[in-house]
Amino acid sequence: MQKIIHLRVKTDYMKSMRFILPVLALGFALFSTGCKKKKEDTPGGGGTNPTVTTYTRKAYVEDFTGTWCGWCPLMSYTLEQKQQQHGSKLIFVGMHYGPTGGQFDPYHSNTFLSLMNRYGINAFPTGLVNRQTVVSSSTLASNIDFAVAAESYVGIKLETTVTGTDCALNTTVKFGSDFSKKNVKLVLMLIEDGLKYNQVNYLAGNSSYQTHPYYSAGNPIPNYTHNGVFRRSITASLEGDAIPVANTGLGGQYVNNTIVSVTGIPTGKGKIVALVINDTGSNASTQVLNAQSVIIGQTQSF
Repeated sequence: MQKIIHLRVKTDYMKSMRFILPVLALGFALFSTGCKKKKEDTPGGGGTNPTVTTYTRKAYVEDFTGTWCGWCPLMSYTLEQKQQQHGSKLIFVGMHYGPTGGQFDPYHSNTFLSLMNRYGINAFPTGLVNRQTVVSSSTLASNIDFAVAAESYVGIKLETTVTGTDCALNTTVKFGSDFSKKNVKLVLMLIEDGLKYNQVNYLAGNSSYQTHPYYSAGNPIPNYTHNGVFRRSITASLEGDAIPVANTGLGGQYVNNTIVSVTGIPTGKGKIVALVINDTGSNASTQVLNAQSVIIGQTQSF
């Protein structure tokens, strides 16, 4: 504890100190100002530190499906209803499987088979939410609601310009938190809306689904509209291309420019979907940090 000392002083001494003390105080103030540590600019200029930033979270769902799959309309319908509810905050892609006769699907692709193997997907329909949670038709809705409500510290901007059958794609990723110790990847893919093809429908006339809209839709449902159909991967694989660690710190930015062929895609029907993923190597902890989509020929900001 600081000791307090009481001093008795003469009146004339105190009078003289009235003039001395202000001078000392001024000198001390000047000394203190001169010795104060100067705040240095952060690397890169600007003089300010980057702050943690959140971006609009968009939930992402992969729907493993097939036109031959009679139970698949259950998941397709749920996705349509949830998109009406959440709007652009929900992005889904239909991964159509059907390479042979009894399981023929005109939109079949082998590109996503590695994803199916990784997540142990061997039944249709199956949903994969944010590359983290494998779901059935009955648990899809609640998982979408949960994913949409989460925060995201990654923003994605997509800019597209079409010239003939080529689309110039500019992808900008911004990091509102430090991901430099994560294995961050960028996935880009081309999808198509409005494809018409008959859809097998086991809900038709099924007493367990009398209240479902597809109960009276027929089997198959003629000229069923398939939206969000996967067409091809733009990145080397659907598991993504690595984003350099130097770009993924707090306030970091990564830009990717590429040309995408859109041959055969009708105007207004093609979309680019982008995912930024933290791939831990474990299915339980790998996840989509955020997703974005844009109609070809347009721009979608963060």
